[in-house]
Parts: sequence; C-alpha cells; structure tokens
Amino acid sequence: MKKTVLSILLLGISAAAWAQHAVIKGKFVKENTITMGTSQMYLFKAADGGMVPVSMIPVARQDHSFQAQLADSDLNVIRYIGFADEVYPVYMRKGDSLTIDAGLGKITYSGKVNAENKVFADWNKIVAPLRNFNYAKDGWKRAADDYAPTLDSLVKPAEAFVNNIKTGNTKFDHYLKMMLPYSFRYDALGPFLQGLGYARHDQYPAFISNMFKTENYSDQQIWTLPFGYSYIQNSAFVKHFVYNLENGYLENVIVPEITNPKMRADYVLTVLARREYQKMAAFVSKNKQYMVTDQQKSRMKVFEKRAILKEPGGESIDFAYPDRNGKVHHLKDFRGKVVLVDVWATWCKPCLAEQPALEALEKSFEGKEVVFLSISIDTEKDKWTNMVETKNLSGIHLYSNNQGSLIQDYEITEVPRFILFDKNGKMVSYDAIRPSDPKLKELIESKI
Repeated sequence: MKKTVLSILLLGISAAAWAQHAVIKGKFVKENTITMGTSQMYLFKAADGGMVPVSMIPVARQDHSFQAQLADSDLNVIRYIGFADEVYPVYMRKGDSLTIDAGLGKITYSGKVNAENKVFADWNKIVAPLRNFNYAKDGWKRAADDYAPTLDSLVKPAEAFVNNIKTGNTKFDHYLKMMLPYSFRYDALGPFLQGLGYARHDQYPAFISNMFKTENYSDQQIWTLPFGYSYIQNSAFVKHFVYNLENGYLENVIVPEITNPKMRADYVLTVLARREYQKMAAFVSKNKQYMVTDQQKSRMKVFEKRAILKEPGGESIDFAYPDRNGKVHHLKDFRGKVVLVDVWATWCKPCLAEQPALEALEKSFEGKEVVFLSISIDTEKDKWTNMVETKNLSGIHLYSNNQGSLIQDYEITEVPRFILFDKNGKMVSYDAIRPSDPKLKELIESKI
C-alpha cells in the first residue's frame, strides 16, 4: 500500500515537473538527399542573416515522429524547427505542449496552440498554394502554368492578414508585420530558382516586377530574418540572371545594390565566411572599403590576410601541430628552407596513392634545403599513428585533428592538398601540383 501511494506521488511530481516545460512533438516528413539525412532535425534561432542550431532533435526512421523539450532560453521567443532547407516558426511558453505535422512545404499546428502559433498556422494556410511549387514533389513542373495566377490570388489576402495581426504580444506582432511580407517574397522567388522564367518582362507577375524595382535592401531588419542572407542572394539572382538575363558573378552585382551600410558589410563578411566567391583576393580588395563598425573591420582584416596568403608571393600564416612524440612544430621553424606541406588523411585513397611518389620526391631532395611536412586531418589519432609507424613514412608527420590555423586560415576543405612555400615563408603555390607529376619537382628546384 505504501509503495502504491509512493508511486502515485512520484508520478504526480513527475507530471507536475513536465508541465513546467514546453514540449513540441509530432511528425516531420522529409526525404533523404545526398547531402542531408533525416534522422535528426534541429531547433534553430535566427542570427546574422541566417540560422544557427540551438538543439538537435532525433527523428524516428519508421514514422518520422519526434518529441523535444525546449530550454528556458528558447521560450517567449521565435524559434524555427526542421531541417536546414525547410523550417517552420514556433513560439512557446512554459507549460505549452504543441503538436506539429510538417513536411513538403506544409504544416499543421495542434494541441495547445497559443495566439502566436495560431498566426503561424493561419499564415501557412494562406501561402500553402505558393509553397507547393517549392516543396511538393514535382511542384516546379506546374509552375509554368499555375504560378502567376496562384501568386496573383494570394497577394491581397497575404497583405490583409499581415495588417490584421493582433495577438496582444506587441513585440511579436511588430516583428511579424515585418517578417511575413519578406517571407512571402522569399516563397515567391522559389520557382525561378528551379528554372521558371518568361520571355518578356511584361509576362512576369506585377508583384515580381515591382519587387525588383523597389527592393534596395535598405531595411536592416532583413538581417534579423532566418532567411535574410538567402533572401538577398535569391532576389538578386532572379533579378539579374533570370529577369534581366545578365552575365557575371552574383557577389559582384549584389554588393552595390545593398544601400544599408551596416547590412552591406555584414553581407560581404558572410559571403567570405561561407566561401561563396569566385576570387577571394579580388572580392576582399573590392569590398573591404564597406566595413563600418570596428568589429566588421577586425573581421575583414582576418579575411584580407587569408586572401593575400593564397596569392603567389603572399605571406604565410603560421601554424603549429604536434608529432607522434608530442613535440610541436611551427611552420616558421623552417624559414630558410623550401617547405612542401602535404595535407592528407588515412581514409583518403588519393592521398595514399600519392605516398610512393611523395616518398621518392623526398628522397630526391635529401641533403638539400627542402622540408616535407605531412599533416593529417584524421580525427582518430590511433589510426594515424599506426599508419605512420607501420609504413615507416618519411618526412615530418604532424597531427591536426582537423583543427587549427592550417584548417581555418588555409581553408582546407578537401584532401589531398599540397602547399608550397619558398625559403622566406612566401606562398609559391596554394594548391600545388601533386608529387606524381614531375612538374612539382621542377617547381621545388626552382625555389632552392
């Protein structure tokens, strides 16, 4: 009897404690792609023109179900739930329990739907026909015939909806009246990114033509949107390369059009951080003038140093990593010698295929002012150690754990990678020829 009473009491305490938290559960249907699995999704927050994950949410493989308890820091603010390319907004308070059924551009909210989530639910009902072109399977195929009339039919209902938002949450209402019109524009651009286009300007819906005439990216609040950066990218791409049939690089046509100085600088820095440029040195040189705040200027100096580094004659950025015995070696330790850096991994077949040629190249320069640094990006140190010792690999072998200055400043994204420096630490080749090509030996000889 006492055990029964105690169990009931514990259950009551557990239920009471659970009720103090906000819980989101439901299903999110998403198909696997080459670059993204669907066994986990995220709760995101908006930051710097995009989104950053605040927590990971497992998704059941069998029925796509999930359940997540939100931290206190994720309450009373807008968060976004889903995958990087498909998210939905939620607004939770302590004790809320929300159920969502999402996927393919649509979502339903049920359970304890507060006033803020009801706004999101009703908005998604309005724009669902437009989002069908972007998210529904083969939706883009229907765009040529159905897009224009669908867009035209939604413009006024969307505007009326935004004007009538009144949840009693003043801050929320104010933000949504800014956010949702941009969200509508963002969805309206989708079909053009998938191939939709018209032969003449007068065939485009008036909404699209007017958007291109009036958008000058003057509103700093764009950068508070979870799709702010993408909105700028997408609208500029459609305007210049689909609507106006121009040629060129996207980053070059966008920057001059952003009239808000701070946001223009933020955009430039984001392009650099995401490596979405064609020629880094030229992009940095052209746009460093736009930095406004001290923080922006400081960040740009880092990118400027990296950009110069990549050019022949550019000053190297020092890095340091330990060998098998724990001794740390700096790049600057080898000034006065030509240095070939080999960035590799034990799991990289092309890297292993180059090793015999690299060993032969090293042997050919014995006794000369040439140093060979092989730096592994392996994250399992034992595998690296075993291979170096078992194969008795020559040269100086260092372990990076895929971290540090070499990875970040030299922007190493793939291996094998060979980088050649001259005796003064100046860049000779940021992406050098592989050892299996005799031209690499000739290049090294020319720098001794």
